[in-house]
Amino acid sequence: MPHVDIKSFPREFTDEEKQALADEITDVIVRRFASKTESVSVSLQHVTPDAWRETVYEPEIMAQEEYLIKKPGYSM
Repeated sequence: MPHVDIKSFPREFTDEEKQALADEITDVIVRRFASKTESVSVSLQHVTPDAWRETVYEPEIMAQEEYLIKKPGYSM
């Protein structure tokens, strides 16, 4: 049951762009995890730049660094 949780700065996506993003991510997950399309879920949450450090960087990046398979090229 792979779940992909994307957090990013606010950006407008049309419904079609959201669907294309979900489809592309799902395709990669299905291939890499030998999973089924129905098993994959993808979430997209916008976080303001002012809240990024407190909401994402510290609790999800720094505090869980050992789980990152791709580290960011920035620090805060």
